[in-house]
Amino acid sequence: MKTVLLSPRTGSITVGDIPAPEAAAGMVLIRNEWSLISAGTERATVATGTKGLIGKARQRPDQLAQVFDSVKRTGLLDTYRTVQSRLDRPVQLGYSCAGTVLRTGEGIDDIRPGMRVAAAGARYASHAEIVAVPRNLVVPVPDGVDTRWAAFAAVGAIALQGIHQADAVPGSRIAVVGLGLVGQITLHLLRAYGYDGLGIDPDPAMVALAESAGLAALPRDADGLPGAVCRRWASGGADAVLVTAATSSSDPVEFAGRLARDRATVVVVGDVGVAPPRSSYYHKELSIRYARSYGPGRYDPRFEERGQPYPEGYVPWTERRNLAEVLRLLATGAVDLSLLDPRVFGIEEAGRAYEALKPSDTGRSVALLLRYPGTAQLPTPPAARADSRTWSAPRGTLRIAAVGAGNFATRTLFPELKKEPGLAFSWVAGGRGLSAAHQGRRWGFRTVAETVDTGLASGDADCVLVLSRHDSHARYAAQVLRTGAALYCEKPLGLSETELEDIAEAWRESGAPALAGFNRRFAPAVRDLRAALPPGAPLQVVYRVFAGRLPADHWYFDPRQGGRLLGEVCHFIDTANFLAPGRPVAVRTVSVDAKDPATAQSLVLQLTYDDGSAASIVYGGLTPPGAPKELLEVACDGVASRIDDFRSLTVWKGGRPATRKYRGAPKGHAAEMRTLLRLLRGGPLDAETAAAADFASALRSSLVTCLAARSLTEDRVVECVPGTPALATALGDPPPPAVPATEVPGTQEQTGGSPSTTAAS
Repeated sequence: MKTVLLSPRTGSITVGDIPAPEAAAGMVLIRNEWSLISAGTERATVATGTKGLIGKARQRPDQLAQVFDSVKRTGLLDTYRTVQSRLDRPVQLGYSCAGTVLRTGEGIDDIRPGMRVAAAGARYASHAEIVAVPRNLVVPVPDGVDTRWAAFAAVGAIALQGIHQADAVPGSRIAVVGLGLVGQITLHLLRAYGYDGLGIDPDPAMVALAESAGLAALPRDADGLPGAVCRRWASGGADAVLVTAATSSSDPVEFAGRLARDRATVVVVGDVGVAPPRSSYYHKELSIRYARSYGPGRYDPRFEERGQPYPEGYVPWTERRNLAEVLRLLATGAVDLSLLDPRVFGIEEAGRAYEALKPSDTGRSVALLLRYPGTAQLPTPPAARADSRTWSAPRGTLRIAAVGAGNFATRTLFPELKKEPGLAFSWVAGGRGLSAAHQGRRWGFRTVAETVDTGLASGDADCVLVLSRHDSHARYAAQVLRTGAALYCEKPLGLSETELEDIAEAWRESGAPALAGFNRRFAPAVRDLRAALPPGAPLQVVYRVFAGRLPADHWYFDPRQGGRLLGEVCHFIDTANFLAPGRPVAVRTVSVDAKDPATAQSLVLQLTYDDGSAASIVYGGLTPPGAPKELLEVACDGVASRIDDFRSLTVWKGGRPATRKYRGAPKGHAAEMRTLLRLLRGGPLDAETAAAADFASALRSSLVTCLAARSLTEDRVVECVPGTPALATALGDPPPPAVPATEVPGTQEQTGGSPSTTAAS
């Protein structure tokens, strides 16, 4: 399908082809008919892209602060590579569109295929033939409303939220400073509600556009305060001023203070500088309020992405209701957006449309629409196979496919695989398609698969790397094995014992090689430590991790993703299990901040083993930047040892320490990828590498992690025994009693996008 792409490095606009997105749970797939180019927001985005690195930094000081923070955490070279990678990654533009529903994901019952809908949201309601949008950002289009005008709903909701923030009452006098697209729509809404609205703009063409629609508007004169405003509102000025301009200057906010009456409200809607002068704001005791885009729910992933509603009694005007209200006003005829006289371009003319955003002698365009042919179709699902395929060793060049191509894959795994001879990247697939398309071209994949199912059905892979978000790992891993391909699955293998059971069953049936992404098993420091420990000796293991705080909106905290315990702490559980000679028999988990595995950040785990070994894992998820990440200490009879952030290993034997340093603090990713290729080629493995590559032990560590989550939830010690038959068989344990397996709370499945690099990667 076609989509409009921006190059963050150069600011250039292209129309590219990428796979259509998939209908994940809670998502609505829409075939666009129209999308609206936001003259203010998108012009600023494109303008930032045309600047050099210094100009970009000045334009986005918040992102510059993130870069400095990254330098402290990961170092200058790693941060530089991350910045360069992001600059090379194209971005989909657009956030306001309308079209027809093609398909809905699980959990949606109020929107059906065939319905006309309007949608909002950057990264979702893009300029593309088909878009995937969360349910709470989609509203049905009423009968009688042309889909063309429904595409204005998101920008209309921005204007409406500004009016809500003004706390206007019937008869209020409201000034609108800035008559771009949002300002024009604001005036239309004010008239629909019967307010006394007045628009002001220094551009006579924008004033004329408002007046041509029968709206009250005035040009801003040379001294900055039109005398006509005083004559219109002789009683003292505006009850509220909505600032809908877009400029880095604070002049519009200063001007708003001069227009406002005593104790009035100034609402900042547009992207402007805010430096209110004391002379007007203090003396008039004015209030400044901000309008948050489309309304309450914006920037809250719980509302937007997970579909959690707000209580209507406390939050009556959510962003979804604002969208619906704009459409209602269009349906009643109270608002007529055709008066904006938008320019129309076909999707293939997107480059020319964005050129029209630039200032020119002919004036500026306030509204631009992209039109779509309406013929794009979702890919036909491949025919289901009646039987599972079993593994057959490849001959010749190894074909590697990937599900997901996020930061971790492209910065860590793909570069290691590229170094190896006799290997070819076959196909790549991903959630929304854009990342897969970009990275597929960058890394030389032969095909960008329309869907994961399409890629798997092609049979064009000897091994598939599952690198998607955590909630989809188990489903894709079992699918891969049942197609007869070998599997590499990033941690965690699964988020519940039921998911692990499915993987174990598929693995046993297929006979295919499988490797889990527990890379610390392959780290040189861990390998050397195992060699220094006396065979079979019970161990004391203490693993301290200062992982650092994650922002509250990080995708790890989506309950469907399992949280940091299931997603990161599994690494350290696995390392302890790999070192201890015995099998884990019990686990106890406590948290200092939450009892819910999905939200807990700081945890302490105690593991006991059948040979007398014991392990303590202290995971600090609230620690500040700059703290040392990982410290692993292991002691047994006559030996003490310490791995310090994988930079060094010190072993005390006979009273004299011996220290070995490791350049680059390798955590085992390179050795892990080399081992994967040896497994695929059937090459011999030494005993140490074979132990690290053992998939059954990875399943056991994954089981222990799920049971650790249960321990936290139930506040008790949990025995580390499998409760499902295929998993028990894969682990070589006695068959469990015939009782239903239980799910870890809050770990439902849903397809996600590509994971980003985290502290434990």
